[in-house]
Amino acid sequence: MSDILYVISGLLLGLAFQGGIWFFLIPFALVSAALAWLNRPKLPESATAMINKVSNNPTTDATAIGSIFRKMPPTSEQPDLRTVFNNKVLEFNEPTSKLKIDQIWSRADTELNLSMSFLLKALKVMLPKTHTLGVFFLQGNENALVLRTYVSDSTEIVPNTLITANSGLISQILDPSVQRLLEGDLFSSKGLYYRSGSIPVKSIVATPIYDKDHNLHGALVVDSLMPNAFDASVANALSDIASVLFTLSFKSFASAKNFIEQQQFSILYHYQKKFFKNMNVKDIYKEIFEYVKGNIPYDRMMILALDKNNEEKGRVICCDGEDSELFVNQEFSLSDKGVVVLALLRNRIIERNFTAGFSDYTSRINETEKKNFELRHLFAMPIAIEENAEVADLAISLESKIPNRYSQHEKELLKTIAGVAGFAYERARAFEKGKDLATKDGLTGLINHRTLHEQLRTEKLRAERQKINIGVMMMDIDHFKSVNDTYGHPAGDEVIKGIASTIREEIRSEIDIVARYGGEEFVVALIDTTPEGLKDTAERIRLAIEKKAFDIHQSSPLKITVSIGAYLVLPEFRDMKQALKQADQALYKAKNSGRNQVFVYQKEEDVHLD
Repeated sequence: MSDILYVISGLLLGLAFQGGIWFFLIPFALVSAALAWLNRPKLPESATAMINKVSNNPTTDATAIGSIFRKMPPTSEQPDLRTVFNNKVLEFNEPTSKLKIDQIWSRADTELNLSMSFLLKALKVMLPKTHTLGVFFLQGNENALVLRTYVSDSTEIVPNTLITANSGLISQILDPSVQRLLEGDLFSSKGLYYRSGSIPVKSIVATPIYDKDHNLHGALVVDSLMPNAFDASVANALSDIASVLFTLSFKSFASAKNFIEQQQFSILYHYQKKFFKNMNVKDIYKEIFEYVKGNIPYDRMMILALDKNNEEKGRVICCDGEDSELFVNQEFSLSDKGVVVLALLRNRIIERNFTAGFSDYTSRINETEKKNFELRHLFAMPIAIEENAEVADLAISLESKIPNRYSQHEKELLKTIAGVAGFAYERARAFEKGKDLATKDGLTGLINHRTLHEQLRTEKLRAERQKINIGVMMMDIDHFKSVNDTYGHPAGDEVIKGIASTIREEIRSEIDIVARYGGEEFVVALIDTTPEGLKDTAERIRLAIEKKAFDIHQSSPLKITVSIGAYLVLPEFRDMKQALKQADQALYKAKNSGRNQVFVYQKEEDVHLD
C-alpha cells in the first residue's frame, strides 16, 4: 500500500511539473506522500541488521537502477537522526541502556532511508531527464552537508559525501542568502563532489531543506546529463518536496525519541519495584547509583547524604567519573560553600552552566576540593523524605563537559527517581531505626550487651577457621559516680558519649567491635591482632581519653580517665564469655593499682581450653 501511494504521489508531481493548471495537484501529491509514510511497512525486530541498507549496500533495490557505490573522499559518517537534530555527545559513563537505544535509532534511520528512497524513485520516474537525485542532511551543528540517500543511473556516486563551505557548487546551499541553485549549462562535473567519475553533468537544480523556523536542515539535489533539463517550475516543485522530506525526517526523529522515552519510563517502573523491596539504606544508595549510571549520561555523578545522627554534616556516599577517587567518602557540613551542598541545604534543584575558561571556580562540595574547569554543566537534584522539608536528606549531582547538556526528559527521569527514592529511603531508615533500638545503645549508638555477645560468637568462629587472635578490652570510667553526683546525670551522659566517640576514632571501624556493656563500662574487640597490637591500642585509647576535654557546660572543661583490662583470645580458646571475665579481672587489677592504666591478663593457668 505504501509503495502504491508513493507512486501516486510521484505521478501527481510529474503532472504538476507540466505547469499551468496542473500546479493544483501539488497539495494532493504531498497528501499522498504523507499517507505513504504513515502506511510504510514496519520493520521486524531484526531490522537493525539492515542499517544503511539503502544507501550503503549495493545489493538493495537501488541495484536495479545501477547504484553501485565506491568510497572516495571527501566523505563522512552518515548522520543518523540524533546528529541531524541534536549534537551527538559522549560522556564518561556508558549507560547500559545505550545498546537498546542505538537499536531504536538504527530502526528509525532504516525506515527513513527506505521512505526517502521510495520517494526519490517515484520522483525520478516523473522527471525522465533526471540522472541522479540525492538528499543531503546537515552534519549536526557543523556548517557541512552529508549525502544521506540517493537514486542514480550512475556507479560514480560517492556515498556519505561531505560538502563543506566553499567546496564546490552544492556548498552554495550553506549560504543563508541562497534560496535555490539552477544551472542548465555546466562545463564539467568537477565541482560536484558527490561524483567520482567523468560523466558530464550539464544541468543541476538544488533546493534547501528548511525546518519550520526556516533553519537549514539539508538539501535536495537533482542533476541531469542534458543541458537546460530543469526550469523554475521544477525548482519550485522541488521546494515543496523538500518540505515533505523535512517532515519525514522530523517525524521519524520524534517517533524514535518518544519511543525511547517510553522505554526509559518502563525501566524506571522496574527500579521502583526494586526500591520498595529494599529495607536497607545502603541498598537504596546502590539502586540510585545503578539506575542513574545505566540510564542518564554524565561525566561525573555524585550522591550525597546527611548523617542520620548529625544532620548538620554528611558525606559523599558514591562518586563515578571525573576525579571520583577524590570525592568518595569526602565529608562536608551544611555550612560548606559548595553548590551541591546548597541543593541539600535549601532542598531545591540547582542547575548551573559554567563558562569556558572562567577564572573563578564554583565549589561542588567545599573549597578544598580539586578544581575541574572542564565540567561545564551541573544539575543537582535533592531528595527529601518529607515533601516540604527545609533541608533534603540526599542529593544526586550530574555534571557534563557540554553546556546545557540535560534535556527536560532527562530531568524528569531524575525527578521521578528522586521521588521514589525519597519514599524508599524513609522506609529503610525507619526499618533500620527499629533494628537499632533493639541492637544499639540509644545514648552512644554503640551496640548493646546482647548484640556484643552475638557478634563475638560470629567473630570467634571465623577466628578459629582463619587461625587469628581476638583482643578483648574491658574499660571503666574512673570515678564516674562522683561526676554524676557533682554535675548531674546530663553531664554524665555527655562524658559517656564523648568516650564512645573517642574509642571509635582509635579503632578500625570496619573491622573491630565496640559496645557499651552497661553503665560506664565499654568493651572493645580487636579482630586479628597481636599481643603488642592489643596493648598498644589499649594504651592509645587510654591516652586519647586522658587528653580529651569534656564540655559539660561548666566554667571549665572536665578531665576524665579510664582503666582498661585486656585479654588476648588465641584461636584454641573458645569460650568468649570466659574471655570477657578474664578481661574484667585485668580491669579490676588496673583499678586497684591506681586507675588510669592498662592491665593485660597473662596468667597462663587460667586459660580455659574446651
